Amino acid sequence: MDKFATLEFFNALLLITLFLFIAYVMKEAFLKKLIIPASLIGGVLALLLGPDLLGPIISDISGLSTLPQGLLPEAAVSIWKDFPAYLIVVVFAGLFLGKKIPDFKTILNKSMPNLCFGYTLALGQYIVGLLMSILLLKPIFDIDAVSGALIAIGFQGGHGTVAGLKNTFSAIDFEQGVDLGLGIATIGLVSAIIFGTIMSNVNSKEESHDMKMSENGEQDNNLEKVKKVSFPLQIAIVGLTIILGWLFLKGLSLGEMAIFSQEESKINKFIPLFPVAMLAGLGVQVLAEKAKLTGYISRKHINYITNLSLDLLIVASIGSLSIKALTENLAPLLILGGAGVAYNIAIYFLMGKIFFPQEWRLRALGEFGQSTGTTAIGLILIKRASNKAEKYTSTFSYKQPLYEPIVGGGIVTGIALPLISNVGVYPFIGGMALLLGVLLLLYFKFYQ
Repeated sequence: MDKFATLEFFNALLLITLFLFIAYVMKEAFLKKLIIPASLIGGVLALLLGPDLLGPIISDISGLSTLPQGLLPEAAVSIWKDFPAYLIVVVFAGLFLGKKIPDFKTILNKSMPNLCFGYTLALGQYIVGLLMSILLLKPIFDIDAVSGALIAIGFQGGHGTVAGLKNTFSAIDFEQGVDLGLGIATIGLVSAIIFGTIMSNVNSKEESHDMKMSENGEQDNNLEKVKKVSFPLQIAIVGLTIILGWLFLKGLSLGEMAIFSQEESKINKFIPLFPVAMLAGLGVQVLAEKAKLTGYISRKHINYITNLSLDLLIVASIGSLSIKALTENLAPLLILGGAGVAYNIAIYFLMGKIFFPQEWRLRALGEFGQSTGTTAIGLILIKRASNKAEKYTSTFSYKQPLYEPIVGGGIVTGIALPLISNVGVYPFIGGMALLLGVLLLLYFKFYQ
């Protein structure tokens, strides 16, 4: 990277921090009681002031030849497009670091209803989205049928997951899927905030709410030791986790090429790094617990790293959206986004009472928030709806080790696109329906 490119990268990063700062000021001044994340506000501001919207108008009004695209140069927006693919790796690598991982039996005993309800939402999103794509999007708009998977990818994974799959979209010749997916992720996040707030049916607390990876009062495994741990060490642990994930993925691709005598690895082409980095983080945490070294991993500091990465990621993702791509695919975007939101709301009201016989509105609310927006939104909605939310957030959190690594932006999310592209839409729908049917059968037969 030459000196000029390095300066452009630095300027692009500074612009994101500027929009984050303005967004936090606006949130504290005008939107403190709402659960709108500052990163969403910052991203929308960046999009509005970018080259595709108000940028040229600002340039004309100001008369400054030094601002041909307005406040945001196209070089910065171009760099922003690449940011999320890297930042999501940091977010997922730190997902389980510093958290006490419960054993399998404890997870099932404490969170089976949450787990099955969450999987009903996640697997159903694939089925609904793909049915919409083959019945409406493909015949009417000539959009690739794989677009139906964007509901689950955008809702479950969010902006970072969509951006992290950029190379996968290119590999299956569906480049417009990135902007479509980011648009759907934004629809999901906004819908989770709006409908989740309505469902919670309570006034907001005085403190502001924001996008945080940790909202359930979780603590470090060994507070006495963690207090002596330096922040740079936590950065190093996250970096080491990413390296381990990369080495594992590289080993798989080299093994594939050696076994099948291939010059190019399909694993390296289709599987992104972020879900593998998440599994690496889970492995590091489990090994640290076995070796009694958890005191050296500070969840508080890991959250600082992942929260910052998540905020930067969302601003960059929304701020670099292609308005042209969105307007050209506006109808498919609204159809998929609307179908996903409608499905989640329907499952909330129709299945909530079945999975949660007691206080179903509150317990299902967190699952709705996570499966439409983010894990943090789910937790915040529970806290808004109850002054004694700890028992509900704990069962919600217990399910995550068996949920997030698989469908919550994990392995299934990462391989869905190449799998649909290779085996076809109908077999994939059949597989998801079969999994969902078996899951519900086992739950109602043995658990209840």
